[in-house]
Amino acid sequence: MLAAGCHAVVATMWSIMDRHGPKIAEDFYTHLIRQVHAREESEGLSGVGGAHALHHATQQIRKTLGDSESSLLVWVPYVHFGL
Repeated sequence: MLAAGCHAVVATMWSIMDRHGPKIAEDFYTHLIRQVHAREESEGLSGVGGAHALHHATQQIRKTLGDSESSLLVWVPYVHFGL
């Protein structure tokens, strides 16, 4: 996606189980949309906003699951690349 011209991409480093993925996606997009509405409409989406939203989503799942070694495999695969 970066090679195609996207400024930022959220992905996983390896395949993930579907159990927690939808919750992470929901938290990510909810936070991202709140950020956009909090700023001026003309700014739109930004790579920084995506990075913050991913951080927020991983923090939420960590609060739910705790910081055990087994929970690492749930949130560690998610990465943000770009500006």
